Amino acid sequence: MAIRRRTWLYRLAGQMYAQLISFDRPVTSLGARMALRRSVGNPLELWGRDQNDIIQPDRK
Repeated sequence: MAIRRRTWLYRLAGQMYAQLISFDRPVTSLGARMALRRSVGNPLELWGRDQNDIIQPDRK
């Protein structure tokens, strides 16, 4: 089953933190990877983000 998301997090080789990319329409991980390869390079890691995912605020 292919999961389609509008928002993806990715990390390139050598980066410490993940970056965010979003699309107008939901795309699969393959679509997100292809777009990233064309724009910034081959992602080392890729995570799909759902609108129902819980975001916990930073605690200091």
